[in-house]
Amino acid sequence: MKKNIILKLAFLGLALTAGIACSKEQNNDLEPVLKPAVNDTILNINYESGEVTSGVTGITGTHAPAADAVSVTSPGSTGKYAIAHKVTLGDNVYFSDGSYRSESDAVTLAKYRYIPGDEHRYEVSILLKDWQQWNSANPAYGDNVFQLKMSDNQLLPLRILTKRNAVVARDYQYQDNLITDYRPYINQWIKFRIEVKWAMDETGYMKIYVKLPDQSDFNLVLERNNFITFTGSPAVGNVGYLKWGVYREAGKNADGSVITSDNVLTRIAFHDDIRIIRLPLK
Repeated sequence: MKKNIILKLAFLGLALTAGIACSKEQNNDLEPVLKPAVNDTILNINYESGEVTSGVTGITGTHAPAADAVSVTSPGSTGKYAIAHKVTLGDNVYFSDGSYRSESDAVTLAKYRYIPGDEHRYEVSILLKDWQQWNSANPAYGDNVFQLKMSDNQLLPLRILTKRNAVVARDYQYQDNLITDYRPYINQWIKFRIEVKWAMDETGYMKIYVKLPDQSDFNLVLERNNFITFTGSPAVGNVGYLKWGVYREAGKNADGSVITSDNVLTRIAFHDDIRIIRLPLK
């Protein structure tokens, strides 16, 4: 499927010369933002229940067995509570689903999934807790903090991760900076807004906005138009869903064990105000 998608994009000339990939953090591309009506909101997780599921039956807190892999922390981004995920490389109590990760998800709940034809806004607030900066003497491994996924785990529509000292967006073809240097914002809430038309052809789009702690509103930092966004196959039951938490990328030794000597061992991220909103707003 990957070969077919890439060939199709190449044939259509969608090397994204028609799109915009930028790392601007000024207000030059600010678009008017409408507030969603109550019936536009599909999912609203704010953790004010004090539970790692935010009181929503079917939301996963984590699959990692460590007692502190997931917890509720205070204060949150806009309220009393948020969720905290922790992962330590090389410690198997933070290993789940084939990787060192601790992530929440909504995959079991059909009403929170996405399929071709859906048009959604996703919002999330993220705090990088005591996030150690990248040591340039070490490899530039990535740490994922938010994902829009396919259930076949093949071509992912979007991952937001830290790499080197930047926050980047990565999809099945491209990687772009969203924040060129996150270090001034460690231990502060960063807000992300992603707008997507889910499509298996060139009618799709994805826009990513960021609101830094010192900014008064969201700014458009990445836009892709005429873009395949739904990369799975509904014919075989593939669905899209969102995940948030910490997923560690790491190097491997010859025996398959994780290289820990050149990595920051422990990562903790807080998440709050996770929303899915139906577009266009009415």
